[in-house]
Amino acid sequence: MNNNKYIVQLDGLRFFAVLMVMIAHWLQWLWVKPFLTNFPFVHGVILFFVLSGFLITKILLTNKDDSISANISKQHLLKNFYIRRFLRIFPIYYLLLFFLLSIDYKNTKELLPWLLSYSSNIYQSIYNIPIGNFNHFWSLGVEEQFYLFWPCLILFCKSKKVLTAIIVTITGAILIKFYFFFFIGKWMATAFFTINCMHALGIGALLSYLVLYKRNIIEIISKPIWLYLALFFYIVLFFIQYKFKLNWYKEVIDEFAFALLSSLIILRASTNGFKWGFKYILENKFIVYAGKISYGLYVYHLFMPDLFYYIEPKIGLSVNNKYTAFVCFFLLTFLVAHFSWILIEKPINNLKSKVPYLK
Repeated sequence: MNNNKYIVQLDGLRFFAVLMVMIAHWLQWLWVKPFLTNFPFVHGVILFFVLSGFLITKILLTNKDDSISANISKQHLLKNFYIRRFLRIFPIYYLLLFFLLSIDYKNTKELLPWLLSYSSNIYQSIYNIPIGNFNHFWSLGVEEQFYLFWPCLILFCKSKKVLTAIIVTITGAILIKFYFFFFIGKWMATAFFTINCMHALGIGALLSYLVLYKRNIIEIISKPIWLYLALFFYIVLFFIQYKFKLNWYKEVIDEFAFALLSSLIILRASTNGFKWGFKYILENKFIVYAGKISYGLYVYHLFMPDLFYYIEPKIGLSVNNKYTAFVCFFLLTFLVAHFSWILIEKPINNLKSKVPYLK
């Protein structure tokens, strides 16, 4: 089976996921209307998690099945999985860290052990404090920690037990998230601790399992009516929690509800199934390319305001409007991510062809 089949609408979704995060970080905190400041733009990260859980688990399960007939060991699959992840994730992350360290950028030196080990999410879970422009690296920490244990679970778990393991993971994550909210009392631990994010990653994994092995269920839930109903109920529940200030719902259940909605969106996009206006948007060349370079967009974006305000007076600009500033930040981030993709990421990413899962 070809695990590298390109699905254009998924790149479209990646763009909107990173755009939501950018709005949350650059613009949302400047708004004054309470509803807008509470709108869940930060859930772009949840969309990323569900998509990651879906794609990674689908790759693992597919290659696990194919390795049996090809007589390839699970250890070989595991080794190549980690090499391929290393090639995709590590280069620009560590290059950025060492560059920031070389210019003595803000709190890079103080946080360096946590940043080097992809564990800033654990640091924030313990101390419950923001870490400046490295704040968004918590989600990269979650992803890397997910990569450490999830492939082992999927590859070495008996095939008939995989579904049970996924469901237990999702359920356990929600229960632990409740425990953190009510008994730990640190919102960053509730949001950033890896096991507390496994409901979203697990829902993506569950979707991939259903796509591969439960086509009868997929035929039912892939009907547009379920996506529309999920969207309707999410909006209704969001308004209810907003109106009645249900913090327990906002901090625990809202992410789970958004993850379920995301899974139905991803299911449709995974077959390039969006039509009409949605198809035009998700398959727009600029949006698709921005989705392709979304990792770079995400990694660099919180550092771009500092870069922009450094070069702004040198080129004779004076930007005071928050929306103009947002556009400038985006364009600068896009430019940096574009050259990062062309000069660094794409050439290194091409090396993955030398380490296929199956030979």
